[in-house]
This record gives sequence, C-alpha cells and structure tokens, in this order.
Amino acid sequence: MSREQGAVYSTQRGAGCEQEESEFCSIHQVVKEPLEIISAKGNTLRRFLGERFRSHPVGTAVLILLLLVLVLALGVALSVLAAPQLPVTPATPQCVLGCPFEWVGHKGVCYYFSKYHGTWEQGQERCSELNASLAIAKDEEAMYLLFRLRGNGDFWLGLRRRGERLHWGDGSSYSSRAPVFDNSECVYLADERFRSVNCSSGRPYVCSKAQAPL
Repeated sequence: MSREQGAVYSTQRGAGCEQEESEFCSIHQVVKEPLEIISAKGNTLRRFLGERFRSHPVGTAVLILLLLVLVLALGVALSVLAAPQLPVTPATPQCVLGCPFEWVGHKGVCYYFSKYHGTWEQGQERCSELNASLAIAKDEEAMYLLFRLRGNGDFWLGLRRRGERLHWGDGSSYSSRAPVFDNSECVYLADERFRSVNCSSGRPYVCSKAQAPL
C-alpha cells in the first residue's frame, strides 16, 4: 500500500469511528436520560419523606404503619381467595331435650309423681293423657331413683302380673333380682321394696316417658 492510499484509508476509518461513537453516544444518552429522571424523582421522594418525617414524625409513622397493614390485609385476602372453597352445608338445628314442669329427668327419661289417687287402670289412663305410661324402671339405678323420690307415698308402677309372670307396660318380662312381695296382680312402690295388691285399690301413681324436645 502506498503512502497516499494509507492516508485515504486512515481518513475513512477515522470518519467511520466518529460516526460509530456518535451513534453510541446517542444510544447512551437515550438510556441515560430516563435513568437520570428516575434517580432525580427518587431523590425528590426521599427528600420529601425525610422532610415530612422530620416535621411530622408521628403522623408519618402512623401512615407507614397503615400502609403496611393494608398490604398485609391485601395479601391475606388474596390467599383466602386462592384457597379451595369447601361446600357450605346448612347447619343442623340442635334439639334441646328436657322434661316438663314438675317432672324429674334421669338418663333420658322423665318421671312424674301424681298427687291424685286412683285404681291401677285409672293411673294408666291418666298417664296416657300426659303422653306417658305408668312408670317402667327396668334397671336397678332407675328403681333406686324411684324409691328415693317416693317420699312417704305408695305409687302404682307400670308392672302387672299376667298369669304366672310379671310384665312391664311395654310387654317385656320383669327380670330384676329385686323381689315383688305378695302375689296380687298390680305392683306399687312401697318402703324400699315392690309390693303387689288388688288393682282396684286406690293410690297415687308414677308416670314415665322419654325426654322430648322442649
């Protein structure tokens, strides 16, 4: 290459470099200006917050706390909405079981001690009018309760002799080890024992029925 050609090539290359540097500077300027604007705005915001905090420290702290609470609440709400929803079933009303006034409740059974006297059949009829029957006490605990509540009265029970055997009013056989004294037809509560007597004699009665919703 001659000296003249080299000079021409150098001149062309210099002009190309200047053009490339100019394009690079333009791109750099385009990128740099928004960054400078963002930085300036950030500095302005920091200065504003700093000045506000210095002039109103309590109010600014409360504002920041409220913003944090709102952010947390929003996060919780989004997480709840994103969670799978379980099907909602209607609530089942709970029945409250109990005994009517002047009745005594024990293990799901209500007992009523009448103050009126009558025959065994009349006692059964009166208990039926109260949606009950003459008292049935198949287990020892229920028997002990009736003995304890009877006071000084002798009350008809729903226990009656059918042939050679004693049966409760629901048709079941009497199977307790507690003896029934005498061999008459109808049974009543006596002093710490069961006794039987003619069904036509008059005495008060005990009714029993299952507890029902109040």
